[in-house]
Amino acid sequence: MNISWQLTRPEGCAGFDALANAARWVTPMKVLHVMPDLPCPPDNGARADIWARLQAMKRLGYSVHALVMAQKTPPKERHVAEMRSLVSRLQFVERRPMRTCLATITPTYISRNRGLSELPLTEPYDLTLMEAEDSLPICDNPSLKTALRVLRVHNDEIAYLWGFAKAEENFLKRQFVRWEALRMIPYARSRHRRVDSLWFISHAECQRFIAQHPGAAAKAAWLPPSIVLGDEPERNTRNGKRVLFVGNFYTSLNRDGLRWYLGQVHPLLLRDPAYELVVAGSTQGRSEAKSFAEELKREPRSTVHVDIEDTKPLYRDCSVFVNPVRAGAGVKLKTVHAIERGIPVVSTSVGNEGSGFDDQEHVRLADTPREFASAVTALLDDPCAREKMARRAQERLRRLYGCEANIERLISSLLPRNPRRLAGQEATLPAYDAP
Repeated sequence: MNISWQLTRPEGCAGFDALANAARWVTPMKVLHVMPDLPCPPDNGARADIWARLQAMKRLGYSVHALVMAQKTPPKERHVAEMRSLVSRLQFVERRPMRTCLATITPTYISRNRGLSELPLTEPYDLTLMEAEDSLPICDNPSLKTALRVLRVHNDEIAYLWGFAKAEENFLKRQFVRWEALRMIPYARSRHRRVDSLWFISHAECQRFIAQHPGAAAKAAWLPPSIVLGDEPERNTRNGKRVLFVGNFYTSLNRDGLRWYLGQVHPLLLRDPAYELVVAGSTQGRSEAKSFAEELKREPRSTVHVDIEDTKPLYRDCSVFVNPVRAGAGVKLKTVHAIERGIPVVSTSVGNEGSGFDDQEHVRLADTPREFASAVTALLDDPCAREKMARRAQERLRRLYGCEANIERLISSLLPRNPRRLAGQEATLPAYDAP
């Protein structure tokens, strides 16, 4: 049973406004949350972003109906149980066979999710939140009743696919990804017409969209990566000269970046006898990822961890985090998560793109092997400087990346121009400072 209150402001009661503001969500916000796969465990950037946002919506008291596209390998029961603890309803949707989607006008990975357009939906929702373009088929569902339609833009998909194709080692897969990119061009042009708002993970991509599509500028908003801001992370102050990389091994962009680091930066750093490299990555059981992990294990003075669920001890026991990714789109969440865990970061410009962190002040940026090795060495040799930089980065993270405040800010900004939302649910939040 839904209960709604109507409050009348008594004369001379200065505290009434605060009481009314606190009671604005008496009826829970009902969210239909559509996602391409189960975000638990949060072992890659997109999953981590979705998982933290689900936790934030749970704390905000939202009622979330999660639609998750089923994967070939069923998730573990404990991961499903963890997901159920965050949502009011969890529903898996079968994907169409790839062979039936190869010749469609829309990209294959979107066509495979056409089942979203046929799923019977019986409840009305205040917000439908779609995680990336492959969730957009839900907009074609005739039974969808929703006040707001929001697309979470994880990447400039066209730029991402071209970068992916360029870095991919397998010839046939490279041609397939190029075909996907070509089909994505007309599809992407229409996406802003299908939604009320586009929540960009990258500040740079948000600004670029506004410049390129001035008529749709009001729909574009920056929602930084979702981070659960907790206690100060543990750091081992006697962590020597260990350098850390954490990222999945099944993305060709990560493999390309690591090969560049190992081939051109790692040998320069090996001149310091105390230097060590620690690498951790997930494979999702894919053969190319497993082969790459074996390739990494042959590198001198490197330790490789494969498919471990808890990487926090690695961040605690290493001195510097490196992100050598040289292509891609969106925000590289490996940089953000390293900052969240209190470790200073050396990154390429691409690896820091769209995050809101500045060179020298919050991170060290370098795009040539010698510059990259020099930046790593400078931080390894100066514990005081690296800890100061890490603290400055964390302060900026806390100012920009508070998930609950960001979600409420964006939703409240949509309500005044969306008459479909029930009256009496408006919220007033403080202004937001983007970088």
